[in-house]
Amino acid sequence: MDARDGKGHRAYRRAQAALKRRTRVEHLPCGYGSPSGWGCGEQIDTTLDYRDRMSFTADHDQALANGGRLVGQVLVPMHKSCNSRKSDHAAAEIWAAS
Repeated sequence: MDARDGKGHRAYRRAQAALKRRTRVEHLPCGYGSPSGWGCGEQIDTTLDYRDRMSFTADHDQALANGGRLVGQVLVPMHKSCNSRKSDHAAAEIWAAS
């Protein structure tokens, strides 16, 4: 199943809208709750037009391109520009030498 084939899209949109409301009410910063530490930490103006580079977007901590799922993973509030900078970079994994 392709992550972008429409399955779960409505559930994702509901989760995204809920996160945007929570971000507005609780003044959550960019990257709040990100297990991988992405985000600038600045406040997000949820009233900005979606085309503005500093507008709200919901980020999948594990990028869809890296095997992340559309639904079922934590969404993180981010500025559009910070999310774009993160792109599909994966958190670095360090393996202990045996």
